Amino acid sequence: MSTHPLSSFDTLGPNTLLYTPQDWALEANAPLILFFSWMSAAAKYIAKYTAMYHKLFPHSRILLVRANLADMFRSSAAFEQSRKPAFDIVREHVKGGGEVLLHSSSNGGGKMVVEFMKMWKRLEGGVLPIRAQVLDSSPGRGGWRRSHAAIVMSLPKSTLWRWFGSIGVHCFLLGMAISDKVARRENAMITMCRRLNDAGLFYRKAPRVYVYSRADVMVGDDEVEQHADEAAEKGWVVKKVRFEKSPHAGHIMEDEGRYWESIMEAWNKGARA
Repeated sequence: MSTHPLSSFDTLGPNTLLYTPQDWALEANAPLILFFSWMSAAAKYIAKYTAMYHKLFPHSRILLVRANLADMFRSSAAFEQSRKPAFDIVREHVKGGGEVLLHSSSNGGGKMVVEFMKMWKRLEGGVLPIRAQVLDSSPGRGGWRRSHAAIVMSLPKSTLWRWFGSIGVHCFLLGMAISDKVARRENAMITMCRRLNDAGLFYRKAPRVYVYSRADVMVGDDEVEQHADEAAEKGWVVKKVRFEKSPHAGHIMEDEGRYWESIMEAWNKGARA
């Protein structure tokens, strides 16, 4: 019988999992890896990242927050209720003097990390101190074509979904556009992009690395580079690492060494919060 790729993780709540190494101890002060995965990411792909994080930080806990399509439309109150176990782990770690490496993937992870930081500010009254931040394949502004590609990718792979899923997603996006227009509401992805560069939510002393691809059909390299440039203008230390051929949230397939080296460079640059 095959082992589940995330079998070493304990489930804390909805889409919230925690890996704790056998020799972990809070007083040892190993960093916490706070990883927000991309929407509907399969466990076998997430495990490629968590396994490497374990190799790089063998004494660290890894807190995994997953996302599905429904999570993208939940209210902040609903998010807080479902992710309270994750919040408690981070608060315990930070209050104990521990450092945090923050990693989010795609707009799904980006949306979740924004909600988490809003929750932290509301409950703790400030910004979560982190040592380094990784933005993988994000953020994108949610244009029609790219949003369609992202949602279709998250759908089941059955023949029925292949036939009707694309049309259904177009109808869904049309409904969302009409709803935003009637309510005079900003597109949710544009809001996410703006909040990711809000120093009232994100720790400006933490170096950022943006990893992205020219070949990504869901989030454009132009969108990521624009966001990174805006972050630099606002005071973040930013590094842009562009790949040429890798798919969305799949840059380790093009050059795994370069991917992880860029993350460790940001980590090593980060001052202790």
